[in-house]
Amino acid sequence: MYKSHQYNSLFPKHPSALRSKWSACALILFLFSCSNLFIDEQRSNTMQNNFDLLWTIIDERYCFFEEKGINWDEIYKKYRIELYFFSNTDPNSHHFYNTMTKMLEELCDGHVCLDNGDFSRCYSGWYSGFSENFESRRIGFYRNQDQNTILMENETTVSILPNGIGYIRCPTFSDKFNRIELDNAIARFNEHNVRGVIVDVRNNGGGFVSEAYLLASKFVRGRTHVGYKRYKTGKGHNDFSDYFAQYVEPGGAHQFHGKVAVLTNRRVYSAANLFVSIMSNLLHARTIGDQTGGGGGVPISAELYNGWAVKFSTNPVYDTEYVSIEQGIIPIQSVALTTNNNRNNNERDNIIEAAIEWILTN
Repeated sequence: MYKSHQYNSLFPKHPSALRSKWSACALILFLFSCSNLFIDEQRSNTMQNNFDLLWTIIDERYCFFEEKGINWDEIYKKYRIELYFFSNTDPNSHHFYNTMTKMLEELCDGHVCLDNGDFSRCYSGWYSGFSENFESRRIGFYRNQDQNTILMENETTVSILPNGIGYIRCPTFSDKFNRIELDNAIARFNEHNVRGVIVDVRNNGGGFVSEAYLLASKFVRGRTHVGYKRYKTGKGHNDFSDYFAQYVEPGGAHQFHGKVAVLTNRRVYSAANLFVSIMSNLLHARTIGDQTGGGGGVPISAELYNGWAVKFSTNPVYDTEYVSIEQGIIPIQSVALTTNNNRNNNERDNIIEAAIEWILTN
């Protein structure tokens, strides 16, 4: 059994002591105005110092402590004790990496990741354990009916179904749209007088926020208020700016102003989650499928002493009712993908079929 005075000599008495020490260092660095000098360089590359730095970065800059009811001080104590029993003190060890990622997973945030140079581990609870409600093979049944289906540079496909409905399959926002291609796709819908458009973002894990806004700009009828954003302004857990209103305006040469069905599932995250939130504000749009996975904080990165990179959420995003979109968005029409649907034809996707039915209903 380890004596209490040995325990206290190894671990700080309370995380607040770290806050004070970091604040003092930050003030000194500011006064000397040395652009190449960082707090990160003031401590050696040890396992203990890397742990303390990771905890402090999250403590001062993460944005969802209050919303999720997380006691970060208690989590500090829980995982700091684990370091005491490590036989390997290598700050790059696999055991240490696993402990660090376990601590970060307590935040239940898919934007929180730790990259050790070989691989990156992120929280996956936002989709794991839930029905996927998506099968790629069923998508082919609909796209293949249009011999003129367009494959865009960013892997988005655009089709017109036999019943006069446009279909956009957007699997990611990680690659940017070719603006001309997107404009031409919307122009084709208008030329064929489609009765509505289905935008399928299921399994879209996000990417560039700009692309979410760009795609939404093809469906708004005018400057539209779509939510709010706040900015982290200090080290306290509740140090935020005021709410800044966010808007989307019609973009490009062509827009579609008829019915729009947005298909969602649990694997819709981050920028795709934002797209769903934006589209939820349009009276001529309907979200159909399953609740999105969430991801309502703008992620940024920081580096530890050992070179590992941590990504985490800051600057939270809200809908027009000031409700955070971090936990996901419930669709207007909940539909689950069934094994046997549409008269036992397993090639059909009943979430797409529900969208078609809604569009064709006057």
